[in-house]
Amino acid sequence: MLTALALLAGGAWRVAQAQAQTTRVVPSEAPNRYVDSKVCAQCHPAIAATYSKTGMARAFRRVRPDEKLDGPTPEKPYYHEASGSYFAMIRRNGAWFQRRWEKGFDGSETDVDEKRVDYVLGSGNHALTWLHLTDRNVLEQLPLGWYAEKGGYWGMNPGYDRPDYAGSIRPIFYECMFCHNGYPKIPEGARKDVYQETYLQPLPEGIDCQRCHGPGQRHVERATQHAAAEVIRAAIVNPSRLSPERSMEVCLECHLETSNEKLPHAVVRFNRTPFSYVPGTPLADFELVFDRAPGANNGFEVAQGAYRFRQSQCFLKSGGKLQCTSCHNPHDIPRGEQAIAHYNSVCLGCHQAITRVSAPGPHQASANCVSCHMPKRRTDDAVHIVMTDHLIARRPPPGDLLADKPERAETPGTSYQGEVVPYYPARPASTEDNDLIVAVAQIREQSNLKKGLPLLASLIAKYHPAVPSYYAELAQGYLSAGDAPAAVRYFEQAAQHDTESPFRLMQWGNALMEAGQWTDAESKLRRATALAPDDGRAWGRLGWTLWQENKAAEARSALEKAISLDPEAPDPHNNLGLVLWGTGDRTGAEKEFRAALRIQPGVAEWRLNLGRALASQGALPEARFQMEQSLRFKPDYAEARVDYSRVLADSNQPDDAETQARVAVDTDPGLPAGHEILGELLAGKGDLQGATREFLEAVRLQPRNWRAQVEVGMLLLNQGDRAGAIPHLTAAAQGNDPNARAAAEQTLRQLNAR
Repeated sequence: MLTALALLAGGAWRVAQAQAQTTRVVPSEAPNRYVDSKVCAQCHPAIAATYSKTGMARAFRRVRPDEKLDGPTPEKPYYHEASGSYFAMIRRNGAWFQRRWEKGFDGSETDVDEKRVDYVLGSGNHALTWLHLTDRNVLEQLPLGWYAEKGGYWGMNPGYDRPDYAGSIRPIFYECMFCHNGYPKIPEGARKDVYQETYLQPLPEGIDCQRCHGPGQRHVERATQHAAAEVIRAAIVNPSRLSPERSMEVCLECHLETSNEKLPHAVVRFNRTPFSYVPGTPLADFELVFDRAPGANNGFEVAQGAYRFRQSQCFLKSGGKLQCTSCHNPHDIPRGEQAIAHYNSVCLGCHQAITRVSAPGPHQASANCVSCHMPKRRTDDAVHIVMTDHLIARRPPPGDLLADKPERAETPGTSYQGEVVPYYPARPASTEDNDLIVAVAQIREQSNLKKGLPLLASLIAKYHPAVPSYYAELAQGYLSAGDAPAAVRYFEQAAQHDTESPFRLMQWGNALMEAGQWTDAESKLRRATALAPDDGRAWGRLGWTLWQENKAAEARSALEKAISLDPEAPDPHNNLGLVLWGTGDRTGAEKEFRAALRIQPGVAEWRLNLGRALASQGALPEARFQMEQSLRFKPDYAEARVDYSRVLADSNQPDDAETQARVAVDTDPGLPAGHEILGELLAGKGDLQGATREFLEAVRLQPRNWRAQVEVGMLLLNQGDRAGAIPHLTAAAQGNDPNARAAAEQTLRQLNAR
C-alpha cells in the first residue's frame, strides 16, 4: 500500500505533464474518457515495460519507413499459383509497398497494383498482415502475409488462397479492429450496420491498458489531484476485483468467437456504437453471442480460445474459479521453460495426486501437462497458423495435428444451414431487443432464412421497433432469399425511420434495382447523392441505374463521378466499361475493363468483358487469353465458354471451338447461345442434322432469336423440309433484326417464285 502511494505521488507531476500534452482534464462529473495510453506508463513503468512485450500490446502498429521487411523482392517474388499472381515487398521514397502483378498473354507484366504498406496487424507470434490506409481513411488488407510457423515464411492471408481472391480492397471493418487494437476514433454517429470502415487519425498502436481497465481519464485525474489511494483505485476498473463472470468477460470480448465461418457468431446491439463496451459492464449489454446447433461446431479456429476453454470439464467443474487469468497474466507472458513450469503449476493446483504415481509414465512430476491435454494444432480458418487448443481434454485428438492442410473456400453449399443458437448468454431474457436480435441472427448470414424470415417479420409486426436496423436486416434477408419486392417494402420502412441516411436510401435503391424498378431506384439514389455528394458508392449505383433506363450520357457522367471520388473501387470501372461498350466506344470500354481487373483481377465476368472488347477489335490472341483466365476462375461459366468457342472458331480452330461449345451446352443446357454456336460449328463441318437439332433447341429456348430462326429455316430447306422451314423464315421476316429479316424475306420470295 505504501509503495503504491509513493509511486502515485512520485509520478503525479509526470502524469500532469503528459496529460497536458495529450488530453484536457475535465471535471469529475463529466463522462469518463479514454486517454493516451502512454500516460499509464508514468505511474506503472514496470507493468508497462513487461506488457509492451506481449502479443496484445504488439497487435497493431504503424510500419516504420526505416524498418527492414525481409520478404519477397521483384527479383525473387512470391508466386501464388492458384491465381497466377506475383507479389513483392519494395521500398521506395521512404515507404514500403506491396506490389502485385501477373504475366499477360505475351509474358509481360500486367494488372500491376502497388499499395503503400502503412500498418501491420498482428504481433508476429503467429502472423503479420500488412494494411494500406486509403485517402478516405479506410484500412485495406493486402493479400500477402507473413507466418511465424516453420521458422517464418510468406503466404497468402486467410481467404486469399484461391484463384478469385478479392484483390487488395478488403476493408478492415470495425469488428476486426475491435479485437486487434485499442479503441480508435471513428466518424461521429457511425453505426456498426451502416458505416463501418472509416477511421479518424491518429490510430492507436496496439491493445492498450484501457481495453481491460476501462477509460482512464478519471483515474489519471484523481492521481494528478493527489486523491486518496482508494479513490484513485475506484476510478479505474481492476478485473481481478470484479465478479468471476465480469472478470472473464474482459477476455471473452475478443476470445469468444464461436466460428469465423458464416453464422453470425455475434450481433452487437443496435443501440450501441462499435467501440462502446467497457470492462466491468455486462458483455450481454453490448452484444449477444451465437453458436451453431449443439454438436454442429467441431472445428478449431484462431479466435476460439475462450470458446474451447469453456467446453472443458476443468472449467465447468470449477464453479467459476478457473479463469483465463488462472494461467495467463496479461501483463507478462512467460516463455520457454518458465511457461511450461507455470502452466504445470496451475494444473497441479487441482491434480497433485496424479503426479504421485511412482511408475514411469506420462504423469510424472516433470511432465508437460499442456503438451498432451492442450496440444498445439493447425487451425481450420487460417491454415498457416498453429495454436494451442484451449479445450482441456483427457486425450489429444487423433492424427497429425500439425499436418499441412489446404484452405477451405466456404460456399453456399458448404456453409452452415440450421438454427443459430444463443450461446452467451445461453438463455437471454425475453425482451423486445433480445427477441429481435435472436431473430436477426437467424438471417444475417443466411444460416436459417426459412425460419428466420417469418420470425423476424412477426416480431417487427408485434413490437413496431423504432430502430431502422431491424427493418433493414429483414429486408436484406428477403433479398438474400430472392424476394426483391419484400425487400423493397422493408428497406422503405427502414428509410422512413432514418430519413436523412444516404446509406438507407442506397439499400432501398439496391433492392429496387433487384426488383427491376429502375425509375424508383433512380429517385432514391439521386436523393442519396444529394445527401452524400462525396460518396462514390451512391454515384456508382446511380450510374448503373441510369444505364438500365437507357440514359447513357447521364450514366456515364455518374460513373465517372464515382470513379473520381474513389478510383480504387473496381465496380464503377467495369460498369463504365459496359456503358462505353454499349455506346460503341470499344477502346474506352477496354480501358475501363483493364482498370477494374487491375484492382480486382479474379472476377470471371470482368475477364470475359475484356475478352469480348479485345475480340471486337481483332485482338484475338489476348482475347483468347482473357477468356481462358475467366474459365480458370469459374470453370462452370457457360457464357464464357460460348464466347471462347467463337474466338477459337475465328482463330481457325474449329475442333477446339466445338469442344468448348459442347462443354457450354452440357454445363448449361438452358443457354440458347450455347446451342446456337454448336449448331454453327456442326453446320460448318457438314453435320446438318446435328446443326438443325441445336438450332431448333436454340429457338425453342429463345423464340425471338431471329438469326437462329433464319439458320434453322435454311438448314431445313437444305434437307428438303420446305414445310418445316417456312414457319421459321416467316417468324424471322417479322422480327426486328434487320439482317435476319432481309435474309428471311429474300428466301421466302425465292420459294414463292418457284
